[in-house]
Amino acid sequence: VIHVDEANNRARREYLKSMLLKPDLHNDRLQFTVVSDPPEHEQDLECEDIGFAYVSLRKILQKQRDIIEQDINVFDSQDDSAVIGKLKVTVEALHVLRSVYEECKDD
Repeated sequence: VIHVDEANNRARREYLKSMLLKPDLHNDRLQFTVVSDPPEHEQDLECEDIGFAYVSLRKILQKQRDIIEQDINVFDSQDDSAVIGKLKVTVEALHVLRSVYEECKDD
């Protein structure tokens, strides 16, 4: 959960506004990071990034539809052109994106 209420998270709302006002191929994406846990016998090691998956917030707004339990591609962290799996995600952002978009029109 990413909080974006007006009262306590103004900076996040401003970031969403900038994303809507300045189209950029990679600026409108919500990124998911898939990591590996360290082996049980070496718990003091750090997690390692295995891959990344992305959801376009701009597409949610354009299509006027949240993403509910959708499989998205996971790309290899070493080779971003290689798909290494799928990740089932739900992104319920349409309501806040509409709200922020309305704020943009008012500015």
